[in-house]
Amino acid sequence: MKKKKANKKPQQFPKNYRFITESKAFRSVSNYWFRLSNQSKVKQFFKFTSIVLVVLTVLVLIFGISIFSLNLYKYYQEFSQISSQRQNMQSQINFWQSVSDKYDGYKDAYFRMALLEYNLGDFKNAELNNQKALLLDPNFSDAKKLEDVLNKNY
Repeated sequence: MKKKKANKKPQQFPKNYRFITESKAFRSVSNYWFRLSNQSKVKQFFKFTSIVLVVLTVLVLIFGISIFSLNLYKYYQEFSQISSQRQNMQSQINFWQSVSDKYDGYKDAYFRMALLEYNLGDFKNAELNNQKALLLDPNFSDAKKLEDVLNKNY
């Protein structure tokens, strides 16, 4: 007996020309699972470090602002003290000016004004008032000392 030939189609393989080896496929799948399992831990680590950095930055800023404000307060106190001293000296100058206006030949009034103006840094007026004191009394030793000091500075 003869066997009949069956009309069988030959098996066709898919037309996929890419070759993926098992080791690469296994590695990519294992990396994927590794990433998924550690993703929450990595996120927690970055959250924690970012929070720590923000807290440290805020603490450094607060510390810097407090040091700056303490220095500013100290400088403000010094400024107010110096300003008060300047106002006091200016009122003394005004007092001695009224005395010199009232008593024209009073050498001490001119000398006191010269000293106060020297302390305020007004060397020109200090020299003028000191010269008036020396005109009234050429032997006035304190006025001569002040004249020497004014000549060195001015």
